[in-house]
Amino acid sequence: MSKKLFIIIFILLFYTLTIQAYDDGKAGFKVAYNNNIISQEVASVFVLPEETLKLNIYRPQKNNNYVIKSTESNIIKNNDFEWEMRFPKEPGNYPVRVTNNISKESIRINVFVLEPFSNLNGGYLNGFRIGNYPLSLISENENYDLPKGFIKVTPENEDTYLSPHFQLKQFICRQQGGYPKYVVIQELLLNKLEYLLYEINQKGFNVDTFHMISGYRTPYYNKYLGNSDLSRHVFGDAADIIIDVYPKDGYMDDLNSDGQINYKDADILYDLVERSYKRSEYEEYVGGLGLYKRTSKHSPFIHIDTRGYKARW
Repeated sequence: MSKKLFIIIFILLFYTLTIQAYDDGKAGFKVAYNNNIISQEVASVFVLPEETLKLNIYRPQKNNNYVIKSTESNIIKNNDFEWEMRFPKEPGNYPVRVTNNISKESIRINVFVLEPFSNLNGGYLNGFRIGNYPLSLISENENYDLPKGFIKVTPENEDTYLSPHFQLKQFICRQQGGYPKYVVIQELLLNKLEYLLYEINQKGFNVDTFHMISGYRTPYYNKYLGNSDLSRHVFGDAADIIIDVYPKDGYMDDLNSDGQINYKDADILYDLVERSYKRSEYEEYVGGLGLYKRTSKHSPFIHIDTRGYKARW
């Protein structure tokens, strides 16, 4: 074997061994709250100050027992499978861990106490410019409820995983300004992103997360960009995403291996989402899907949201 061939084989083996296999982050049991089901090892729930949250094990097995731990909330144990928790007044992240004492599997629930929407003052929240949400939210098809509150983002918590593969900092609005920053994120969007990430890995792409071209946008920044006042981004249920694994440069990877980066690569993601509509489990994620070509300002990307009905562009 020539020295050159040996080096090539060594590099390929090293690269293969250093790539971590995709982990879907599924837990061995499920937790329910407010008609929602948590099935992953990491999840996030958003509540208002001093709000009471009810948690229960979804379809528990009688031979299992569970323990719930939280350092900052008042836990009221109803029985072996149900709990009520009252959270503090101060906005922040108050993690809760539910553990199956038999299997030792656990679910970490990041409970974020929100800064209430009512605390907005002149379009600002503690010095951070939010802007003004439209007062008249009229639509026959879409739910344009005003956010109940905002997640407070600090240098200390921005690396927090909201779900197994997505961190808080990925959703921060791109407008300039210091900390604290504030974002709106809907739990359903996180679930949809995790679902699509799993599907793209099933197709053979080894992807640890999606790169966000745009997550949450404040009404102020959204207006600055010249977008509609009713953009789904300002309501926290939209994301513009690409696959950016190697090199991590903020641009879509060459997914079809044709030596070019263009809309054809984004179309692979677009087609994945479109095909998902044929599955019954995807019904709760129905929403918008858009394909955007590469420009001098951004990579080709796709837009997804959970508006509740099918929209395409």
